[in-house]
Amino acid sequence: MSETPPQRTAGFRFWPTDALFIAACGAAAWFLWCPLGEMVWLLPVAVGHFFLFCNVFRVRRSYELIWTAIFIINMLAWFLTDSFSWGWVLGIQAPVTVAVIVLEMRSSRYHGIFCRSINAEHLDRWLAGEMFH
Repeated sequence: MSETPPQRTAGFRFWPTDALFIAACGAAAWFLWCPLGEMVWLLPVAVGHFFLFCNVFRVRRSYELIWTAIFIINMLAWFLTDSFSWGWVLGIQAPVTVAVIVLEMRSSRYHGIFCRSINAEHLDRWLAGEMFH
């Protein structure tokens, strides 16, 4: 017996659990500031992008994984050259973030924020499951 797949949704989404997770991240960053120093920023950067990709623009998983791989390589490169700086990391990562979001928004499967005006001609087909994620 197969289960019915969950109904697809579109647009910005925000759940109480999202608020709790973001608050927990903020609290963790505050408590870990002394032991981690500037590396504590890894928490809000990662959680912020997760929220941006999953709740605001609803980016497909493959794009999230590409962004994550580039982020890890970006951070490692700065560490290995012994010149880590959040300014450099985010300066390189920001164009990647913008590219991921723009590519998703230009996709016929786009179902994030403002999708009704950006992707009106394809959205109903995507919501009906005629287009795969």
